[in-house]
Amino acid sequence: MREHAGSTREARVYEPWFKMMHGERSGLDRALQDPLDKNIKAIAVTGATRSQGGGLVHITKKTPGSRVRAITSNPESNTAKKLASEGIKVIQASFNNKDSLVKAFDGVQSVFVVTNRWEHLFQGKSQAESGEIEEEQGMNIPQAASSTHTLEHYIWSTTPSAKRMFRGKIITPHMDYKANINARIKSELPLLAAIISYLYFGYYPQNMAFFPFIKPIERVFATGSLAYGKYANVALKKWTFEQMIIEWSEITGKRGVFMETTINAWTTLWRPPGNELSPQFKFVEVCDPWEENDEFISPEELGINRSEVVGFRGNIGS
Repeated sequence: MREHAGSTREARVYEPWFKMMHGERSGLDRALQDPLDKNIKAIAVTGATRSQGGGLVHITKKTPGSRVRAITSNPESNTAKKLASEGIKVIQASFNNKDSLVKAFDGVQSVFVVTNRWEHLFQGKSQAESGEIEEEQGMNIPQAASSTHTLEHYIWSTTPSAKRMFRGKIITPHMDYKANINARIKSELPLLAAIISYLYFGYYPQNMAFFPFIKPIERVFATGSLAYGKYANVALKKWTFEQMIIEWSEITGKRGVFMETTINAWTTLWRPPGNELSPQFKFVEVCDPWEENDEFISPEELGINRSEVVGFRGNIGS
């Protein structure tokens, strides 16, 4: 698909045919290299060496009818090399380079996207700078995907925005900039917006266990057009932090204590990350950011059996 008026498709040279007819390769960058098999769906997964993307790669490689492309900025990392050794196609692309993304997405039917604001923050960028970088990258990716004529589904891992919900009275930068991308995709890339699904993850159990949990994403892909334009809440249970620490202590056998604190104390303790997260905790105190409405697709519509989902206890105990 392409985000411009007129035709949404483009003519492509099929390389094996060209070579058979002319005795040489076409030399065209966007020539089709592989036979088109309508029974095989190619999925490009960004952030493939990290938690969300890595978990999706792990599941997709075992899914019949799917062919996964692991997109990473560093194919020489140990994680990327391990994926390659497992037969997964690893492709180098940078969120800062749209041309590299266009090549990485060429010929795929689905794209999963997750950006990483935290890496910019940990590199010394300010909260505003980190957000601006993430927003720019978060638009480079769908712009590149929009040039992919085979694209059928774009899945974007995002969050609700306190700034938008409370008109600036509460600011949660790591959530607000992602929500900016949501709005810009809808207004600037309407064709892509017609085939997008928005994923809300909530609080990761693996923040306390470092264990992947990605089956709901796979179900969004499998659901296809029913999930277009919908938000999917991957956080199927809503617990307080006090509930989580009680469960964590019971499972691990270690003593954990829940203590209330202040935004200033949290920021002093954790510095920039603390200043990022503390407003989010305030956000969830005054409302339920993950509350579902008519824009959401339910777990049941996605074919998810709630009893089969590995929840907090399952993640911590694994």
